[in-house]
Amino acid sequence: MSILIQIDRTSDTPIFRQIVDRLVALADSAAIQPGVRLPSTRSMADMLSVDRSTVYRAYQELWALGYVESRPGSYTTIRSRTRIAKKQERTGSRLIDWEERISPCARSLQASFLEDGERMKRAAAADVINFMPLSPDSRLIPSELFRKCMNDVLCRRGPELLQYGNPLGYEPLRAFIAERMREHGVSVSVGEIMIASGAQNALELLLRMLAGPGDSVIVESPTYSRVIDLLRLSDIRIVDVPMKEDGMDLDALEERLHRERPAFIYTMPNFHNPTGITTEQGHRERLLRLCETCRTPLIEDGFEEELKYFGKAVLPVKSMDRRGGVIYVGTFSKCLFPGLRIGWIAADGACIERLAPIQRALVISGNALDQAAVHRFCRAGYYDLHIKRVHRVYRKRMRTALDAMKSCLNPNQVRWTQPAGGYTIWLQLLSGRWDEDDAVDRLFRHGVAVTPGRPHFPGPSGAAHLRVSIAHTDEASIREGIRRMGAALSEIP
Repeated sequence: MSILIQIDRTSDTPIFRQIVDRLVALADSAAIQPGVRLPSTRSMADMLSVDRSTVYRAYQELWALGYVESRPGSYTTIRSRTRIAKKQERTGSRLIDWEERISPCARSLQASFLEDGERMKRAAAADVINFMPLSPDSRLIPSELFRKCMNDVLCRRGPELLQYGNPLGYEPLRAFIAERMREHGVSVSVGEIMIASGAQNALELLLRMLAGPGDSVIVESPTYSRVIDLLRLSDIRIVDVPMKEDGMDLDALEERLHRERPAFIYTMPNFHNPTGITTEQGHRERLLRLCETCRTPLIEDGFEEELKYFGKAVLPVKSMDRRGGVIYVGTFSKCLFPGLRIGWIAADGACIERLAPIQRALVISGNALDQAAVHRFCRAGYYDLHIKRVHRVYRKRMRTALDAMKSCLNPNQVRWTQPAGGYTIWLQLLSGRWDEDDAVDRLFRHGVAVTPGRPHFPGPSGAAHLRVSIAHTDEASIREGIRRMGAALSEIP
């Protein structure tokens, strides 16, 4: 069979690639059938007036793509192959019904994911003041200083840092974190620190170590919505304890501990998400006593530990931990670089030793280059300077928000918390006529985006709640946004 191939010597496409493309087109269109012999490399080279190595390279590419087969001492022949599926050729009929295959929890997560995506899309409109994000304002991120730190460590230690790292994390950064924890009253050594890929990864590691399907975990209600997702995804039974104005209801917790043997208790003593509540020293002491009496691990999420604006700082529960039962989770995401995903676990050395193989099984190791760059950033003094700047900015924003709520919101209609730090203010709508989704939609129509309270509750909330975050909004936008909130909420008597 004669195979006609035309070569365009003026084209930018290499000649071997033109040969490949032409033979692929002929095979896909069935112009040449399976079993047809191709000319030898020498013959094809003579036909096309090209070097034999060019044809050899084209035939090798065709073999790699599965279009030809060849054995030593025999001809190269066209083979029957399944054609590459092109997007426009895909039919509506799928082999797998993915909606049928996914677990009920995954289906629920998908629904909430799509719902969140729709809210974020609406919040991105130019005329909407967005009180939803819980991450640092991009305008405050010191990207240029960090670029210098990244360049420095890459130039000095690039080949080493681009290898797999220690599952426990970059040791100099662990040493810095241990020092920082000691400044917060927590006496830990390098061997009691493990770096994770953000606080969420830290919680997953701890969950995999401490709990299995069917076990119970105690959380506050409301609590961090993503920890609810994580527990449900792991088939963990969630036991909720109500939040009061001073923190977790410890009487209710004591009652739960009498009838449950939870894998652990999860709490946020500082600037609780979503309520913004900070617990007092006495509350923390009793919480620790309850955990020690029941020999139950306590996971203390210190995700916003550095963001204290008003009043005196209260030391972490971990600072009083003499028996190694408290596990502290920290992160750089809420005050520095959320995209780097660098958090840590501070815990008893025996606990850290058992976490390392779990981390290795999940991700092998963290990103040593990013960790080294963060270490350089911190050791250069940039971190302390950044924290001071962030405090100045967010102290003003939080004070502005609380003052605006006092001026613009009706206390007979809505109650709100008075956070001493962090990003969030928690609102409860007092009228029984309020539907939470209706309130969120009504606020959207007035040009304000807030987070509904429902995802933060493991069970029924019993009332309508809203979460307001000052993370991404300046003072002028905060005042205008809360004025709009007051107007929207006043529409319902």
